[in-house]
Amino acid sequence: MEDSQYSDRAYLHAFMKTAQYLASLTTHEDVWQHIAEVMLSFYGAESAGFARPRVDGEIEFHHLLAPDEQSSALLSSKDIQENVREVLETGFLAVCSLAVNEELRTFVLLPVSLDNKTAGVMLVGHAAAGAISNEVLNVYLAIAGLAGTTINRLISETELKEHRSHLQKLVSDRTSELTLTLNSLKREITEHMQAEEELRRYRDHLEDLVEERTAELGKANHELRTYSARLERINQELEEFAFVASHDLQEPLRKIQTFCDMALKRCAPVMGNDARQYLDRAVSSAGRMRQLLNDLLQFSKVTASPEPFKAVDLRKIAREAADVFEAGPETPAPLIEIADMPDIEADEAQMLRLFQNLIGNALKFCSGKRPRVVICAKLNGNVDCEIFVKDNGIGFDQQFAELIFKPFQRLHNRDVYGGTGMGLTICRKIVERHGGSIRVESESGKGATFIIRLPVTQSRCEAG
Repeated sequence: MEDSQYSDRAYLHAFMKTAQYLASLTTHEDVWQHIAEVMLSFYGAESAGFARPRVDGEIEFHHLLAPDEQSSALLSSKDIQENVREVLETGFLAVCSLAVNEELRTFVLLPVSLDNKTAGVMLVGHAAAGAISNEVLNVYLAIAGLAGTTINRLISETELKEHRSHLQKLVSDRTSELTLTLNSLKREITEHMQAEEELRRYRDHLEDLVEERTAELGKANHELRTYSARLERINQELEEFAFVASHDLQEPLRKIQTFCDMALKRCAPVMGNDARQYLDRAVSSAGRMRQLLNDLLQFSKVTASPEPFKAVDLRKIAREAADVFEAGPETPAPLIEIADMPDIEADEAQMLRLFQNLIGNALKFCSGKRPRVVICAKLNGNVDCEIFVKDNGIGFDQQFAELIFKPFQRLHNRDVYGGTGMGLTICRKIVERHGGSIRVESESGKGATFIIRLPVTQSRCEAG
């Protein structure tokens, strides 16, 4: 599709006029209607309107403007509904082409955000089919954003007016009550003096109660500080114990593996099959135990020896984590796609381990076809960053979504898929240390998507 006759400067001028126009509206219902009219009048659209989800999950179309009934029906067709659901779920714009009277029409679907979530979709139709330039899409996105911002503002102003009216009523009611009280006091000066004396006695009683309560609170605060210090010492001792134990236990395990290997090499001619199997199992068990100790050591390091938070490039760290994984002798090279991601304040080393564990988990549970991992992120305002790690692996039943983050929990036999069951536990520990959260959405046979929410900036008081 050819671009509109507007130049970039003309688009900017039209957008400024649109913003000024919307600023003069007084209800959010006016915004829906007038933006649809503006798209037809100033931006060369043939049809326009909006869609939003109803409580029952169906899609509701409103304020649709189209030249004829066929165009209007197409604007709310099943194909458009499917694209609307996709935009509502992903928060990204969509472009599709549909036929009207054997002529293709191009429709642009843009997310409208209310209260930091996609609550509606703006529909813009053009009479011709073909690609739409990025400049035009950027203008449309800006208008969709302006619609959400304007509606949020008008809703806030309405709530503010209602609150102000309520406060005025409260002030008026309270003023009437105070007037009646004052008149009553003037008529009953004697009772007032008695009440004042009672008030003095009550105040003295309250002061005594406050002193007692203050002493009790002081004692409770002291006990709380003592208990907190004790917990801190216990946590530190547990971390030191895990660190030392994992190191001290490595040595006997290495000796077990060494002596078993020596026995297999030197005594193989005189050994029976049962003896060799027993030694093989001992070597395998010792190897699993060493891996388990290494994972426990990494788990203790998350809080035992953290690095200070600083600004990090998430895309760079994800790329470094992906470079660790190469194709095996019997497995195809993994396809790891990493989109642009923002900078956030974090512990760089722990972010690297987080991505390595998630990518390794995705590649481990591949379904036999070429592994594919997609990593992307988006900002929720300037407060939170959501990171998505999606794979095409074997997936799992959603009922196990919480179980896989617990220590040593496995959904599969270790003979089929290796590991100790600590990788995702370490991931959760890292995320929680950064004040964030991690969850997973999956379906058996259809891969899994891990969703990590992290703050963009960290508190000056870092977690221990």
